[in-house]
Amino acid sequence: MSPRTARARAGFTLIEVAIAMSILGVGVVTVLELFSGALHMERSSAVRARAVVHARTLFDATITLPEFEPIQEAGDFGDGYRWERSIRVASEYTDGSGREFDLVSSWTMYEIEVTVLWDQTVDRQGVFALRTLRVGPGGGA
Repeated sequence: MSPRTARARAGFTLIEVAIAMSILGVGVVTVLELFSGALHMERSSAVRARAVVHARTLFDATITLPEFEPIQEAGDFGDGYRWERSIRVASEYTDGSGREFDLVSSWTMYEIEVTVLWDQTVDRQGVFALRTLRVGPGGGA
């Protein structure tokens, strides 16, 4: 084997190095895009989790009220989240239509809804709502 042949086999050609660098570049760009997407997903998840905590706090305070009466309220948490709360008489559950017996009761069915809203983008709004039915004393229906 001549010294010239041994030297040619010992290294990489310029084209081989260029191809290796382009493959490495594509891999690095892909990994960076994955990290960017993961950070965006984490931020979105944190925003939604905070909305859930706000909604649950307001919801718990609402369902533990000693008496219910129909209301429609709205407010601001002060950290970019807004809330809406409504309590209404759910007469569709207690009006007795379609039943054989007309029962008179001193209990009323209420629908409670708590909604938390936040701005996601300029033209898009995030919404998280909790809704339940609750029986309470009263002659609302």
